[in-house]
Amino acid sequence: MNEIGLGVAATFTAEPIGDALRFWLAELGIHADAGEAVAFAPYDQVFPSLLDPGGVLGRAGAAVVLVRAEDLVAGRDGLDGVEAVAADLATALRTSARASGAPHVLVVCPPSPEHGSPEAHARLASAMTREFEGDRAVCVLTSAEPYEPGPEAVHDSFADRTGNVPYTDRYFAALAAAVVRRLHAVTTPRPKVVAVDCDGTLWDGVVGEDGPGGVVIGPHRLEIWRELARQVAAGRLLCLCSKNEERDVREVFARHPELPVGLDDVAAMRVGWQAKSASLRSLAAELGLGLDSFVFLDDSPVECAEVRAGCPEVLTLRLPADAAEAAEFLRHCWPLDLTIVTEADRERTRYYREERRRERARAEMSLADFFATLDLRVTITPAGPEHEARAAQLAERTNQFNLSGTRRLDGEERFVVDVRDRFGDYGVVGLTDVRTEGDTLRVGAFLLSCRALGRGVEHRMLAHLGALARERGLAKVALAFRATERNRPAADFLATLPAEPYGEDAAWYVLDAADAAAVVHSPGPAEERAAGPAPDTRVSGSAAPADWAAVERIATRLTGADAILDALRAARPVTVAAGASPVEAAVMRMWAELLDAAPVSVDDGFFELGGHSLRLVQFMARVRAEFGVELPFDTLYTTSFTVAEVAKAIEERQLADAGDEELAVLLDELAGLSDEEIDALLESGNG
Repeated sequence: MNEIGLGVAATFTAEPIGDALRFWLAELGIHADAGEAVAFAPYDQVFPSLLDPGGVLGRAGAAVVLVRAEDLVAGRDGLDGVEAVAADLATALRTSARASGAPHVLVVCPPSPEHGSPEAHARLASAMTREFEGDRAVCVLTSAEPYEPGPEAVHDSFADRTGNVPYTDRYFAALAAAVVRRLHAVTTPRPKVVAVDCDGTLWDGVVGEDGPGGVVIGPHRLEIWRELARQVAAGRLLCLCSKNEERDVREVFARHPELPVGLDDVAAMRVGWQAKSASLRSLAAELGLGLDSFVFLDDSPVECAEVRAGCPEVLTLRLPADAAEAAEFLRHCWPLDLTIVTEADRERTRYYREERRRERARAEMSLADFFATLDLRVTITPAGPEHEARAAQLAERTNQFNLSGTRRLDGEERFVVDVRDRFGDYGVVGLTDVRTEGDTLRVGAFLLSCRALGRGVEHRMLAHLGALARERGLAKVALAFRATERNRPAADFLATLPAEPYGEDAAWYVLDAADAAAVVHSPGPAEERAAGPAPDTRVSGSAAPADWAAVERIATRLTGADAILDALRAARPVTVAAGASPVEAAVMRMWAELLDAAPVSVDDGFFELGGHSLRLVQFMARVRAEFGVELPFDTLYTTSFTVAEVAKAIEERQLADAGDEELAVLLDELAGLSDEEIDALLESGNG
């Protein structure tokens, strides 16, 4: 059990990001199993922290590593040291991720304007991005996009000089949002289907009233189409779900061939006049997917409410009516964020089109005749480096035919299963993960994508393992099994085998190697169900209702660093003492935002409220930004440092600075006078 929610290591003082990280964890309803929500490794101890499995990063549910190139290459030979330090950092990250099993996010942070090298930063960012491209354990960020504030709001030279705190509160807020958003993308299930309304969503206007030529697709609506195109390219299925006449909708597509999404990109559609919840259930049945894998986008509050009531498992999101706001909403819709995209993802819409052709052919003949004419070709080969991403994806996403329910692959050997038939190529749809123990070939992972289910592929996979065991002189094949909420098809398959289970929580089904090698497919009622459309009882399921409110709140209210800071500060109420001066009120507000306990009196002290040296640096930076004065450390440490006293110090400093400015102006004026003009001024003063 992890003792820490997020572990953070940095090459600079990064503790100011902690409040924003805690805010996001609370916003998402994420809590550490025990102990702290966010913990920090010792200052500038990135490498030791990554290599210590018992340290902060090793005990965290997720690790965040913040680095600047200038910090890592200090003492090395300039730019020549970047490649070497990048290689060392990559090795340490992989070691840490492998040991902890926790996702890691590396952020290559911007260089300081005074001492950093933009070229060193660019080299490090490029090297780390290349190194971890396609890696599921470590992801790399090179900016705080899409929360990146303007250049003027990134660096805090005063706080950097004073306490090695290089960034402003705004930038730390932006970094926290970008980091948590990426972690959300790699740790939460991604939707498989994006279903969209048409009127008011894909175009402005009502096609039934304005006609196919009367609706408008302006530049902001086009952004929505582009986002849908990105979703399709990443392997998500696009469906239309609209109350309209289908011919009108098809005519709009025909009139706009320049759009980035065409009807060929639409996996399925329900355009008619039934309730949209019923349409979505019908789409789920056709695609053979659970409703909890759907995102539904619609601008109508009434339609959204109907779907949320009828299909609570669907993530139903109401798009703003304004096209520009709708496009911005999708930009900040976290569930639509893309992660690693495999070749199988890119081909997913084609797979589903081919599956519909199979369904039509199956409906025209008996199941046995259908299988006889399917010309199924199953190729099973050892997994190579080119299969890593797809293998990890299968382990992550496969639910129905996942014998052990495993998400991790830790066997000695892996085999991938490629399938094709007369209708098309399924791609890599199966995976086995095996190890040898004594006289037994133990199978830890036995996975098959639902799109190949019920065709006998699973039987050929088992026969392959039986033959492999016999070739190696092994007597038995043992299949690991653990029942889950969704792997009933796997249990049905095991029930047909000449095997007996043993064990309690994670049972093993053991077959003689010869029996496993002889397994063949005999179509029956179970295959009839698997080969046909999924029944409504399965797609309705019992999944938890989708948390649409949190998604909409983030996509509409928390879209920039300033909005995040405002929300963070709103969560910490400020009490201003009666009779407090404007400066005292400002100091009380700053302390309420920074300290463990908010002041309630001008006589409250900074350190008594939980202040420490880092918080002091942050406070001084805020005073400098808001009042334009610098408070020296000796002034703050030699007083009891109450609200009243520090407010007085700020006012005195402002007056002194103002006096210095007036004196400087007077000296400048005197420097421009002639001797005669100065004498005249002196005489007038004496007079």
